[in-house]
Amino acid sequence: MNIKQASEQSGVSSPNIRFYEKEGLLTPTRNRSNAYRDYTAEDVRTLKLIRMLRMLDLPLSTIQSVLRGEQPLAEAIQAQQAVLEQQAARLAGAIRFCAELTRQAPRMEQLDVDDCLKRMQDPQEPDGFFTGWLKDYRTVAENEQKKRFYIVSEQSINTPEDFAEALQRYAEAQGSPLCITKGGMYPEFEWNGIRYKAWRGQGRYCDSICCEAVFPESLQTGLPPRRERLLRWLWRLLPAAVAAMVLAALALRGRM
Repeated sequence: MNIKQASEQSGVSSPNIRFYEKEGLLTPTRNRSNAYRDYTAEDVRTLKLIRMLRMLDLPLSTIQSVLRGEQPLAEAIQAQQAVLEQQAARLAGAIRFCAELTRQAPRMEQLDVDDCLKRMQDPQEPDGFFTGWLKDYRTVAENEQKKRFYIVSEQSINTPEDFAEALQRYAEAQGSPLCITKGGMYPEFEWNGIRYKAWRGQGRYCDSICCEAVFPESLQTGLPPRRERLLRWLWRLLPAAVAAMVLAALALRGRM
């Protein structure tokens, strides 16, 4: 069967199937007549297993070890149970903190933010969900910026050469050279080990360049999936507000 049929039968999207193949979790055979991937019923079962384990928030590295026979499935699930129980305890702490704030019903301008941050970061706080969350926020923010970022060009971009020059100028300013793998007005390049595709955005006063990772799903933070999803949501919804909280927390830590 082809990748579309494998996706329909397994419930795993085609991009994710390609990503799992790239990571070595799946190795379908190739059709000799056209070199297309040819998925078997066993491949579909493997995809369903990967999907099930991902729904349990198992890291890809652990799933890979299980599929290679390097770690027994029961052992991996038992270890994940312990992780989930720890996450549940942290979430219970977060729920209690939210309930307390709800009872107090503070106005934004009256809320003692310093006290809240101190308690949220206090490692002695029982089941403290927020312990280290500011550090994790920075990790998520940096990772999201790797997935997509924008460059403001000082000069107009009218030719592929202009495009390449603007990309190289930006990379040099960051102190890390890039390698253009495909030229044109929709170039592709590799930078810091990540493959990107780029396109131009025309503004009134200057041109901008949008750079997007070709395989964003390959950029992993190593954080628990639920925690990462929450912090990614906060980064997208309230980036300025959360950044202000980070600075406030750092300033508070400096005074302690």
